[in-house]
Amino acid sequence: MTGTSRNLDARPGLATRLLSGGAIDVVMTDPVYRSIFIILIIQGVVFGAQMPFMPLWATERLRVGPVEVGTISLVTSLATTAFGLGFGILTDRTRKRVPWLVVAFGLAVPLRVVIAWTVDFVVGTVLYAAISVAMFTLFFAILGDWLRHRADERGAEISNIVRLGFTIGWLTGSFGAGRIVANFGYDGLFLSTAVLQVASVAVLILGVRDAPATTIAPLVEVSARSSTSVWHDLTQAPMAWYLLTTICTGAASVARMTMLPLYLRKVVGADNDAVGFVFGIEPVYEIPVSLFAALVVRRFGIAPVLLIGIAAGVFYFGAIVFTSTFEPFLAIEFLYAIVVTATFGFGILHVQNLLPNRGGTAIAVYNTASTVGPVVAAPALGFVAETYGWPPVFMIASILMAIACGTFFMSHRAGRRIGLLR
Repeated sequence: MTGTSRNLDARPGLATRLLSGGAIDVVMTDPVYRSIFIILIIQGVVFGAQMPFMPLWATERLRVGPVEVGTISLVTSLATTAFGLGFGILTDRTRKRVPWLVVAFGLAVPLRVVIAWTVDFVVGTVLYAAISVAMFTLFFAILGDWLRHRADERGAEISNIVRLGFTIGWLTGSFGAGRIVANFGYDGLFLSTAVLQVASVAVLILGVRDAPATTIAPLVEVSARSSTSVWHDLTQAPMAWYLLTTICTGAASVARMTMLPLYLRKVVGADNDAVGFVFGIEPVYEIPVSLFAALVVRRFGIAPVLLIGIAAGVFYFGAIVFTSTFEPFLAIEFLYAIVVTATFGFGILHVQNLLPNRGGTAIAVYNTASTVGPVVAAPALGFVAETYGWPPVFMIASILMAIACGTFFMSHRAGRRIGLLR
């Protein structure tokens, strides 16, 4: 074989480049990455099964309307906000993540069993909020710790592949939940998710343990100043603007997660299987979108992907305003795949870049900001739906995404000015 032919054989093909240049192999061979990947698959199944059917569970089992559904979302957001922020700071200060996550899941799992048969609105609201406080986003804090420990230059691609575990799980949960509800009711749905959460804890204890928690990064200097407090970090312009971005995108997400299932049922006339299909088709799109986005991030950085993703949300919610039949949703969900890939996938890594010395706090603050928007938006959009109809709900969400584009631009500009971002 000639030298030329050997060079041609050594060149990576398209498939290799789309698979993030070996990031999949790294994830599958490293025990911590692999364990978090598996856990996120399980968490994706749980959330993919639960989220589309929470509004339908509330309206059919608890016998309430859109405003009350929004209230359940509001209480859940308040609970996760209060719990999550304190939890992230606690895991940073104690330098332990796994034991505290086990405690959180230990509280949430039995409550999933109790909620299976509740028919009272107040009890159901409290229980639903309580089962949502097991902070799965802190797995990304563990991931960030381990990335810093390994000092792997492919951190963005590795994070993207690990996050795809959640997407794969969401796909499975969304498609499968409709069948579970049809055959076993909402009690079967919640009991199934309880079993899955037990499986998450088992993988966490056996596969992750405390290895990453011992590598939490020390304080770093930015612009010749060392961050000394959480408040100081949060009030810096790059982080403050990005938190506003996250608040806006979180508020807009209510229109999809909470109001879209009701819209599909009441206006489009979709049954349980069809609702699950709409929410399940998005992760089908998200997998290739995420792999392609990894190539873009490698070449141009995270910021362009985030900006494109937020802008896609403007068009996504705008399209729903003019959609009242089932088939178009199968196409426009592609836009939301871009939104999720950017804001959830690379957004988590981006916030850790903005707060490099506090991995758990960064994730907790990001998650808190993403729930602040729903605190106001959930009941407000429910009121808009009941009073003015469904189109204004999604128009408001589109406007919120447009505002988020502006605040993200300000955040990125400020981050580049002080040297946090390239």
